[in-house]
Amino acid sequence: MDKVLVDFLGKYKERVDRGIAEELERRLQEVIEISPHLVPIIEAMKELSVGGKRLRAMLTILGYEIAGKEVNGEVIKAAVMMEIFHLGLLIQDDFMDRDTLRRGVKTILARYDDPHTADFISMLAGDYTFGWGMEIISSLDLPVENVNKAISVWGKYFTRVGYGQTLDGLAIADEGTILQILELKSGEYSCVLPLVLGATLGGANVVMKEKLAKYGMELGWVFQLRDDWLGEYGDESKTGKPVGNDSREGKHTFATMYGKEQTEEAVEEHIRKGQDLVSGISDLSGVSRKVLLELVKWVGTRES
Repeated sequence: MDKVLVDFLGKYKERVDRGIAEELERRLQEVIEISPHLVPIIEAMKELSVGGKRLRAMLTILGYEIAGKEVNGEVIKAAVMMEIFHLGLLIQDDFMDRDTLRRGVKTILARYDDPHTADFISMLAGDYTFGWGMEIISSLDLPVENVNKAISVWGKYFTRVGYGQTLDGLAIADEGTILQILELKSGEYSCVLPLVLGATLGGANVVMKEKLAKYGMELGWVFQLRDDWLGEYGDESKTGKPVGNDSREGKHTFATMYGKEQTEEAVEEHIRKGQDLVSGISDLSGVSRKVLLELVKWVGTRES
């Protein structure tokens, strides 16, 4: 990882990690007052929240900085919210894919002997995070106009990732649907949403948000294509997930449909497109420009 990315992560990752831990501890105390039967679910979510790249949090913060604002505790809350939202989707994704390992620990699905119980708890645990996210974002102490616009951004992409999950679950084996799934589940939700959310909270203008959305889509393509590659050809000790599970389960991904070489070529193509888009944005600070350029390259070569 390039030094500029290491420095950027170093500035904020600890604050985000601490914020996630504090938020989930707050939710644990909340459910303790409701029922002891809910406690193991939140405790499992706390375990599953540890680790990860925090890509979505960092993009939220970066979007806020690109809007010309100095990072503060409120945008850190928004970044934390993005990671907790991501946790909820991972839990539901594990349920859909029947995965029993995530980040080196047992998924919620794997913690219950009864399949029906494992399924509905996985789905509802994901739902918890969506409600928490709305609570957090709507209470941010930032300009009301910016918060209202950010809620609209959140709602749009929250729905669209649901469309992507539906198509993924239907397992339709055609090229057009696979590309739609990649666009909705990773391009938009993983990268466009946090970048545009952060920029919106910072009051960025429409033109800048459109430029960030285009870059975010290319970054998202790189992220998901590399993820597909890692799922088939990665090192399980680094990914924390079983390698080759998509093939064994008969799941259609870009990597399972087109193979190693074509997936790698597609990753390189979208890295180039992302970097070209950054070069075309004139009103970026030197640091932000460098972070965007290096980020798309790192995402396309990561090992986990």
